[in-house]
Amino acid sequence: MKLGLGFDFILDQDNVIGLTTEFNKLLVPTPQDFDNDGDVDSADNDEYQQIGFFNGLFKSFGDAPDGFGEELKEFTWALGAEYVYQDAFMVRTGYFNESEEKGSRKFFTLGAGFKFKAAQIDLSYLFSTSQVKNPLENTLRFSLTFSLGEEFYNE
Repeated sequence: MKLGLGFDFILDQDNVIGLTTEFNKLLVPTPQDFDNDGDVDSADNDEYQQIGFFNGLFKSFGDAPDGFGEELKEFTWALGAEYVYQDAFMVRTGYFNESEEKGSRKFFTLGAGFKFKAAQIDLSYLFSTSQVKNPLENTLRFSLTFSLGEEFYNE
């Protein structure tokens, strides 16, 4: 489940600054120690696998072993900012945070984009800020987008 908000500050006809935030919650139940042996193992996994889709979805909001405080740690949050010049050049930055007990993914991103007619090229780079190694850290991402419904020539 994701909830996000964004707002664009239109400075003038050429300059726009956008700010966004989002909160995410996985709608799966927290793994439990069903056999009370002190750890979550393969014997617990069998019972965990028997939890149905709808039951698991609703159970995910109140099943953390340490109560509401741990339930809040299951949410992730992200912040982002973008500067757009003449709807053609973009500079972006963002930050993603996840609790250390629930995965410890924490990273900062920088990116840029360029739009020409109906095509857009975007690049981003991810810097991990966590002590836990992330397979995406120090990666350069590239995307190419074509808007087929737009005019290929500006009027």
